[in-house]
Amino acid sequence: MNFIKTRSAQPSLQRRAGTVNTVLDNSNDLQYLANISIGTPPQPFIVQIDTGSSDLWVPSDQSTLCQAADCSQTGSFSDEDSSSFSGGNDIFDITYGDSSEYRGYLVSDTVTIGESSLENATFGLVLRAANVPADTDGYATNGVWGISFDSSQAEVVEDDAQSYTGIVSLMKNEGLISRMAYSLWLNDPDAAAGSILFGGVDSDKFTAPLIGLPIVPQSGSSRVSAMNVEFTSLTLNANGRTQTVQDNVVRSAILDSGTTGTVFPSDLADTFLKFVGAVNDPNIPQPLVACSLANADAQFIYQFGGSSGPKISVPVADLIEPHIQGLQFRDGSDACVLGVEGAEIDFLLLGDTFLRSAYVVYDLESRQIAMAQAKLNVTTSNVQEITGDSIPGVETVVSSIAMPSPTRTAAPILGPQQSAGQDPDPQFDGQLTENAARASFTVGPASTLSGQANSGSSSAASSAKRGPSLAFAYVGCGAVSLASMLFGGVYLLR
Repeated sequence: MNFIKTRSAQPSLQRRAGTVNTVLDNSNDLQYLANISIGTPPQPFIVQIDTGSSDLWVPSDQSTLCQAADCSQTGSFSDEDSSSFSGGNDIFDITYGDSSEYRGYLVSDTVTIGESSLENATFGLVLRAANVPADTDGYATNGVWGISFDSSQAEVVEDDAQSYTGIVSLMKNEGLISRMAYSLWLNDPDAAAGSILFGGVDSDKFTAPLIGLPIVPQSGSSRVSAMNVEFTSLTLNANGRTQTVQDNVVRSAILDSGTTGTVFPSDLADTFLKFVGAVNDPNIPQPLVACSLANADAQFIYQFGGSSGPKISVPVADLIEPHIQGLQFRDGSDACVLGVEGAEIDFLLLGDTFLRSAYVVYDLESRQIAMAQAKLNVTTSNVQEITGDSIPGVETVVSSIAMPSPTRTAAPILGPQQSAGQDPDPQFDGQLTENAARASFTVGPASTLSGQANSGSSSAASSAKRGPSLAFAYVGCGAVSLASMLFGGVYLLR
């Protein structure tokens, strides 16, 4: 199956006083890519933007990655061709949860973002790559630009080494931005591009209120090390009714652009999947739903920080991957992959299927995240620089709260022709011999989800760059507690 990347017609970077706005190309809803260059003269690269990790790395032209695959589209670095290159002896080593490993050295050179150059910037130069997943979107060889806390860099986490100055920190040191903060706007799933605005907030890209939340430690830890906020409830709005999926909780939620989908703790996932009538196939790593569900006027509402915190509405349609040609239920209706799954974890991992609906401001210095409902496909801008301790436009900053762990998980309202005695989550074999289960809401005024999918097909498969499901990952060779959606992100658990 062939995938074609459509490039945005916008310039790759725009400068305003104290801000840097970088276009993020949408690579088939699998990852969001930025254009940078490294060296003197500049060598171009396409890198995935990742709020869930802290290191920039690119492959060497001598790497096993580029010997086994074509790196010409995404870039490979030749240190011999750069007059500003400076080598290093510190090992760089990341292993993702799908067992793909990227190993090399920490080196330094000039990193150019648009027209702005950062001299002596440190990054990982990858020489060896192992267990690399098959290329699904033409970008399997691209590097990763991690923009989380410097204290969460791979070598710091693994070896308790001293952190180096990361790219966002260097932007501030060099005067490109006034504060180590950035705003993420991924835009509509069908849009060619979103953007990331370093050092500023664009009020044209969201619907007020913009509400701040503290970045909190992961459960069981006192150390802030990931883009982690407090999730407190999930409801479903559909057909004029509001149904509670889960409330009266406080759970960690990691907001990570390096993850394609969404992963819930198993108890929340089980209830969520029943609400959408999902079924499981042992040969497909993600749940399946009727493709017609994408036509439903239904939204999941995520609440953070308690009743005063931000609410983000995510359309059910945005959680459903494009139909894979030939994937059907027993009755002939189309089956689609759902971008939500469960795992034995105690936190939520909210990737691109959530983040596309939110405008998120990450303030690394104040250890604060502000969120609002995103406006999609907006072509205007109203940028304000972040200069002080507060984020422009934030109306309220909620405090960290303490509530019991999950105390109530509501059962879904059963759809027509389904009784409480029926199994709402049937298992079936790899031949898709079952029909879709009943969702707790209707697709339209005259029809219900009864396995009668009525969606057109698409050639875009549902898959992920660095693997299809959630597992635990380890940075380097040590048993460091990290978790990773096998879509490319790295997340600190301790």
